[in-house]
Amino acid sequence: MKTNLTDFQRHFRRAREAADRGETVVIEGEDRRYVFELMGEPRNPFEGLEDVFGAVRLGRKKGTHREQIRARLVAQRRR
Repeated sequence: MKTNLTDFQRHFRRAREAADRGETVVIEGEDRRYVFELMGEPRNPFEGLEDVFGAVRLGRKKGTHREQIRARLVAQRRR
């Protein structure tokens, strides 16, 4: 699908549907060319990076948010 920048902005939904079907969307405007195409199957962007980020497990906090905030404020006043 070829279009100019103005038509792309006006009919973004149609261009998005074309890209989702696998068509290449080429947008030409102001001496630039933008190309949108589907590159393989969508996958997890963090795949294979488990060792880099590690794992964090957050425990369940006690009390409501309001109670937690009040407890922090009381702790700050005691300092």
